[in-house]
Amino acid sequence: MAVAFYIPDQATLLRKAQEQEQQLLRLRHWQMATMVLNTIRQMMDSTASQCLQRAGRKCGKWRKPSQ
Repeated sequence: MAVAFYIPDQATLLRKAQEQEQQLLRLRHWQMATMVLNTIRQMMDSTASQCLQRAGRKCGKWRKPSQ
């Protein structure tokens, strides 16, 4: 009884490896973008809460310190 094995050629193996690498890179870029966006949101939320605590002052404006 003869048994046949499929052995893919090198071009097919390289193509599959490149596709997997591209998928991983897309996932990493997506995760990095999500992390940056979440960091910016947290920063904006903390800035907004600080502005609410300083009633009467213009938020986001630099003020010369009083001497």
